Amino acid sequence: MGFDIMQTVLGQKLNLVSIGLSSKVIWFSVMRKQTLKTFILDMVRQDQLFDKGIDEDGDVIGTYSEFTEAINPEKVAGTHYTLKDTGEFFDSFFIDVFPTYFEINANPIKTNQDGDTENLFFKYGEGIMGLTDESMEKLSREIIRLYTIEVRRFLKI
Repeated sequence: MGFDIMQTVLGQKLNLVSIGLSSKVIWFSVMRKQTLKTFILDMVRQDQLFDKGIDEDGDVIGTYSEFTEAINPEKVAGTHYTLKDTGEFFDSFFIDVFPTYFEINANPIKTNQDGDTENLFFKYGEGIMGLTDESMEKLSREIIRLYTIEVRRFLKI
């Protein structure tokens, strides 16, 4: 007497896998979660730029001078730039999700009090939006956690 595994609960799950469970489906499902996008953007905006003033290589993007402190006492000489003066740059961050990767983007054009504009990417490099190795490590752990949840949800286990 034969045993047809495909007629069992396991077989039904295997059919689900062959029909629709692909890494692309799971990738999009995970990467489109607003909580994950916020997690990623907060690592760049808060952990890296605001708290440490560093780019994706871990390099400090700049420090305030004594002249800057004299003009604006909130910016203490020798402390790192945060790029959060008005919050406009931070608020412009967003994530684009593609089939095998994602990109962090933002509007780099900043207007100062005199109405002059500058491009923060030209001034500090596009690395101000990138993830450091430490942030990539945190993100890897979070994506694996979310992948596991999503695969289990899809397979209903």
